[in-house]
Amino acid sequence: MESGKLVEIGFSNAEARVYLILLELGRAQAGIISKKTQINRTTTYDLLERLLKKGLITYTIQASRKIFMPVNPKQLVDNLKEQEKLAAEILPGLNALYKISKEKEEFNIYHGRKGIKSILQDILNYKSYMAFGSRGKFLEIMKHDFIAFQKRKKELKIKSRVILNKSSRSSEQVKLAHASFKFIPDEFSSPTTTFIYGNQTAIIVWGEVPIAMFIKSKEVAESYSHYFELLWKQAKP
Repeated sequence: MESGKLVEIGFSNAEARVYLILLELGRAQAGIISKKTQINRTTTYDLLERLLKKGLITYTIQASRKIFMPVNPKQLVDNLKEQEKLAAEILPGLNALYKISKEKEEFNIYHGRKGIKSILQDILNYKSYMAFGSRGKFLEIMKHDFIAFQKRKKELKIKSRVILNKSSRSSEQVKLAHASFKFIPDEFSSPTTTFIYGNQTAIIVWGEVPIAMFIKSKEVAESYSHYFELLWKQAKP
């Protein structure tokens, strides 16, 4: 099993390696785990302590030495359910704080795929949006997050109009997306994607690490909407 899935649910890379090795061995001393994972012994003890606190492993003492053992992996699911329950309990208070901060929000910068994903989640709260640019980079960089976004759009019946460069007409992005498309000549394409939804505008620069500029402003959104409509009239189906 790859450690990546464990990292996605909250493990550090090193914790995941130690946990998987211990599952494989069944029981082992810290020194053996250290050799198997190639993590120094002091760090290994720290990692084991963290896993103990999470309730994912236990230990027994034999000949004055600790022998570590994994508990039933079902504990992982139980831990996640407990976290979900706690999150639900504190959500109303967090939402109240978020509403206050949101009213003040005017401009934000988001870095990386997780930042872009948060913008996509925000878009799903609206009935429609407009977008232009990207040269088909959306799918290339966001990968499965793009697929999930399109699937959720379809489920929620969110309408979207998108303008891309002409050479993207037969791209995988166009085939997989649930949107109305029009196309402009390649010389007018951009390395960015601009989303307009509600009073929000998000401009995403598709670099190796994508960066998004989020602007909450009715005037800015209206300005970009007018520009989009002008492009839409000139673009070809």
